[in-house]
Amino acid sequence: MRKTTLILRMVVLGGFAVGISTCSTPPPPEPPPARLPVVAAPPPQPAATSPDQDWNIFPDPTTGTIDIYHKGDYVGVIDGSEPKEQDPPLPHKPDRPPSDE
Repeated sequence: MRKTTLILRMVVLGGFAVGISTCSTPPPPEPPPARLPVVAAPPPQPAATSPDQDWNIFPDPTTGTIDIYHKGDYVGVIDGSEPKEQDPPLPHKPDRPPSDE
Protein backbone atom coordinates (compact mmCIF):
# COMPACT_ATOMS: atom_id res chain seq x y z
CA MET A 1 0.00 0.00 0.00
CA ARG A 2 2.88 2.29 0.62
CA LYS A 3 4.09 1.88 -2.98
CA THR A 4 0.65 2.92 -4.32
CA THR A 5 0.64 5.99 -2.09
CA LEU A 6 4.10 6.95 -3.31
CA ILE A 7 3.10 6.62 -6.98
CA LEU A 8 -0.10 8.58 -6.39
CA ARG A 9 1.84 11.32 -4.59
CA MET A 10 4.35 11.57 -7.49
CA VAL A 11 1.56 11.86 -10.07
CA VAL A 12 -0.20 14.61 -8.10
CA LEU A 13 3.03 16.54 -7.49
CA GLY A 14 4.01 16.17 -11.15
CA GLY A 15 0.65 17.54 -12.30
CA PHE A 16 0.95 20.39 -9.81
CA ALA A 17 4.46 21.23 -11.08
CA VAL A 18 3.29 21.24 -14.70
CA GLY A 19 0.35 23.48 -13.77
CA ILE A 20 2.59 25.99 -12.03
CA SER A 21 5.15 26.02 -14.83
CA THR A 22 2.53 26.71 -17.50
CA CYS A 23 1.03 29.55 -15.46
CA SER A 24 4.38 31.18 -14.91
CA THR A 25 5.34 31.43 -18.59
CA PRO A 26 4.28 34.60 -20.40
CA PRO A 27 1.61 34.25 -23.08
CA PRO A 28 2.84 33.94 -26.67
CA PRO A 29 3.08 37.19 -28.62
CA GLU A 30 0.00 38.22 -30.57
CA PRO A 31 0.08 37.39 -34.26
CA PRO A 32 0.54 40.31 -36.63
CA PRO A 33 -2.69 41.83 -37.95
CA ALA A 34 -4.09 40.21 -41.06
CA ARG A 35 -3.41 41.96 -44.35
CA LEU A 36 -6.39 43.54 -46.03
CA PRO A 37 -7.41 41.90 -49.29
CA VAL A 38 -6.46 43.77 -52.43
CA VAL A 39 -9.23 44.26 -54.96
CA ALA A 40 -7.97 43.96 -58.52
CA ALA A 41 -9.09 46.54 -61.02
CA PRO A 42 -11.51 45.22 -63.66
CA PRO A 43 -9.92 44.50 -67.03
CA PRO A 44 -10.17 47.32 -69.55
CA GLN A 45 -13.15 47.14 -71.85
CA PRO A 46 -12.42 46.79 -75.58
CA ALA A 47 -13.18 49.76 -77.77
CA ALA A 48 -16.80 49.95 -78.83
CA THR A 49 -17.46 48.79 -82.35
CA SER A 50 -20.38 49.38 -84.61
CA PRO A 51 -23.07 46.69 -84.46
CA ASP A 52 -22.99 46.66 -88.27
CA GLN A 53 -19.48 45.11 -88.11
CA ASP A 54 -20.41 42.35 -85.67
CA TRP A 55 -21.52 38.82 -86.19
CA ASN A 56 -24.78 38.16 -84.35
CA ILE A 57 -25.56 34.61 -83.33
CA PHE A 58 -29.03 33.69 -82.08
CA PRO A 59 -29.43 30.10 -80.83
CA ASP A 60 -32.92 28.65 -80.60
CA PRO A 61 -33.04 26.12 -77.73
CA THR A 62 -36.38 24.65 -78.87
CA THR A 63 -35.17 23.60 -82.33
CA GLY A 64 -31.41 23.44 -81.81
CA THR A 65 -30.69 25.72 -84.76
CA ILE A 66 -28.48 28.79 -84.68
CA ASP A 67 -29.35 31.78 -86.87
CA ILE A 68 -26.31 33.78 -88.05
CA TYR A 69 -26.40 37.47 -89.00
CA HIS A 70 -23.49 39.60 -90.27
CA LYS A 71 -23.64 43.38 -90.64
CA GLY A 72 -27.41 43.21 -90.12
CA ASP A 73 -27.99 40.76 -93.01
CA TYR A 74 -29.16 37.16 -92.56
CA VAL A 75 -26.30 34.82 -93.55
CA GLY A 76 -27.70 31.41 -92.79
CA VAL A 77 -28.24 28.78 -90.15
CA ILE A 78 -26.22 26.12 -88.35
CA ASP A 79 -28.53 23.22 -87.60
CA GLY A 80 -26.24 20.23 -87.07
CA SER A 81 -26.51 18.87 -90.62
CA GLU A 82 -23.11 20.29 -91.58
CA PRO A 83 -20.33 17.87 -92.58
CA LYS A 84 -18.13 16.70 -89.71
CA GLU A 85 -15.02 17.93 -91.58
CA GLN A 86 -16.18 21.55 -91.17
CA ASP A 87 -14.69 22.91 -87.98
CA PRO A 88 -16.13 25.43 -87.23
CA PRO A 89 -19.32 24.72 -89.19
CA LEU A 90 -20.21 27.26 -91.85
CA PRO A 91 -23.72 28.73 -91.97
CA HIS A 92 -25.87 27.63 -94.90
CA LYS A 93 -29.28 28.59 -96.22
CA PRO A 94 -32.02 26.93 -94.17
CA ASP A 95 -34.73 24.58 -95.43
CA ARG A 96 -37.29 27.16 -94.32
CA PRO A 97 -36.85 30.94 -93.95
CA PRO A 98 -36.37 32.41 -90.47
CA SER A 99 -39.55 33.45 -88.71
CA ASP A 100 -39.92 37.13 -87.83
CA GLU A 101 -41.53 36.80 -84.40
